[in-house]
Amino acid sequence: MINYFVLLSKFSIPIMKTISYWLIALLLCLVTALHAQEVKISMDHPDQVNAGEVFEVTVTISKGSLTDYSRFSQDLPAGLTATNVNSPNADFSFDDQRIRIIWLKLPVEQEVKVTYNILVDKRLKGSFVLGGVFAYVVEEERKFLNFEKSSEITIIPNPSVDPALVVDIRDFEQAVAETPVVKEKEPEVVASAIRQKPVLEGSGSYLVRLLIQNPTGSKYAKIEETIPSGYLFESVDPHEGIESFASSTVKFIWMKLPSEPEFQVEYRLVPQRDKSQGKMAITGIMTYSIGNENRQVDIKEMDVALEQLSLAQKRNLLLTGQVPAGVGRAPETASTQAPPARRTTPEPVKKEPAGTPPTASSGKTISNTAVLAAGQGLYFRVQLSANRRPFDARTFYRRAGVDQEVKVEEHEGLYKYTAGSFTVYSQADSYKKKLLKLPGVKDAFVVAYRDGKRVPVPSQR
Repeated sequence: MINYFVLLSKFSIPIMKTISYWLIALLLCLVTALHAQEVKISMDHPDQVNAGEVFEVTVTISKGSLTDYSRFSQDLPAGLTATNVNSPNADFSFDDQRIRIIWLKLPVEQEVKVTYNILVDKRLKGSFVLGGVFAYVVEEERKFLNFEKSSEITIIPNPSVDPALVVDIRDFEQAVAETPVVKEKEPEVVASAIRQKPVLEGSGSYLVRLLIQNPTGSKYAKIEETIPSGYLFESVDPHEGIESFASSTVKFIWMKLPSEPEFQVEYRLVPQRDKSQGKMAITGIMTYSIGNENRQVDIKEMDVALEQLSLAQKRNLLLTGQVPAGVGRAPETASTQAPPARRTTPEPVKKEPAGTPPTASSGKTISNTAVLAAGQGLYFRVQLSANRRPFDARTFYRRAGVDQEVKVEEHEGLYKYTAGSFTVYSQADSYKKKLLKLPGVKDAFVVAYRDGKRVPVPSQR
């Protein structure tokens, strides 16, 4: 009798193996297909173009989960030249018959469209095709997506050109090579940068001004300044640049440079509380590009008051490095005057009795801090410090985490700094306790005013 179970077991093993192989192959195909579908690229252009005219190309990239560095490149046959129309967030260039479109960070849209024009030399005829390569990075691995050759593009000869001068696009490079062309030497791009010696302000901060000669033709520019220890960076005027500060290095980056031939950048160095300040010595470098080459120039520090110079004098200063005659130097600089002896923290003053009304009126400022105006009736504020010399309390306490505007008043020969305004003592007392929890606030107490005059705090029994 035939044992069907034995036969079934003999045939089931190879059948299961075959099914397993097919399943694995199918899964691999699915994974490969999904991966291939994650990033796609397509190109749109006309089938016929006229010699001597421009036609438009649109490249559409379905970027999938890509967010960062990517690049599209395309080689054009000789006789074709490309110019950018729209390349969002990208750096477009055309050199040596190659289009390069580079993204440091891709747009947020799922589909990225890039448009550019291609000019066809008026002497051309024949046909050509366009391809391209899209390079991107996934998990630190560089990948390439080759765009298959597009449909053939036919060139319609220009009727105004002598037929004897018309050349097939496949032979154009050799034909041009046989006709020597004398090119004029292009002027070399020169960039220079001057730093005015840091100006000491009444608050103990330093104002830094940079005068930059715009490197014409450069695709981008970057300034890096190393600042002394014990200071915080505060942007004043980046002049369209992107600023950043980390590890005692100040950076300004321009992916698109300003339109002016010369421009200025300003920033402030604010002394850090409870830290000793290093010698006011700054070093800096400006980086820019010429073609595909990066160049660097040291930023030269000069004892000159840039705010006193005319535009013509600034240009001459950048070209010659000489301060114009009769122009005053910076009024007070780090190299000529040391900062006055002062505490690195505001001097706390104990609670004092009633005094005189503030001498300054509303709308005025002392060292970037608003002057306290007189209020009406009985109200309370929280005093943070009192100093013999004014300082930039607005910036200092904002960085310390004080959420109410700090104002200054001159009282009994001191500059006193208070925050908040409350009609009920308990509210002022609660705010005082909140401020005392901040690391940057060393002392705080409630003070009382009546119609703008300091009065003793009423008894709360």
